[in-house]
Amino acid sequence: MNDNLSVICEPGDTQIVDRSFRNVAGVFEQLGFALKMPGFLKTGAKQLDSDQANDTRMITKTKWVIESFHSQFRTWRFFSERISQDFLLDIDILVRTLAANLNKYRPRLFYGKSAGDYALANKMLLMKNKTSHLQQLISNGDLSLRNNWKNILHIDNNIDFQYLTLDFLREYTCGIYQIKQSSAYAKAHLYDHDGKFEFQVSSSE
Repeated sequence: MNDNLSVICEPGDTQIVDRSFRNVAGVFEQLGFALKMPGFLKTGAKQLDSDQANDTRMITKTKWVIESFHSQFRTWRFFSERISQDFLLDIDILVRTLAANLNKYRPRLFYGKSAGDYALANKMLLMKNKTSHLQQLISNGDLSLRNNWKNILHIDNNIDFQYLTLDFLREYTCGIYQIKQSSAYAKAHLYDHDGKFEFQVSSSE
């Protein structure tokens, strides 16, 4: 691994990996690379703290471009199924050959050098270190996670809920990745709750 990485990487380069690399994270750091990996839940924790969550979102957002490219491999039957160990010694040249063909003959999935891309990156960096107003409300006890929540069907008065357009959601979530994920999350929720959604609102201002 040392020789292969030294050909295309330099000390100080950032390596973006998923959680499966956690056991070799120290090796990357010993080689002089800055390692970025999604966060892990601590024992007994139900969610990441705000700093870890923001770091994980940044990593996932960046890694999505790479994973989108790799997903094209599965359009070839050889890479979409279990690969026989007979090909293990040749897997490197096979991957490189296919990647070269994708780069040559398929349109690029992402350029990332437009003014809009730079503006989006700067916005994400700015928001990453911004204090969450929602977290402050919860920490101060102004918004309870357990009390004062009612089913929206059990409330008499009409609720003037803001209409959220797709353009607003794309800007709010810094892209389309999260919006695409929402469909899968919704299906998982419906599967676990007998095909029903329960909307609740709080009387807290």
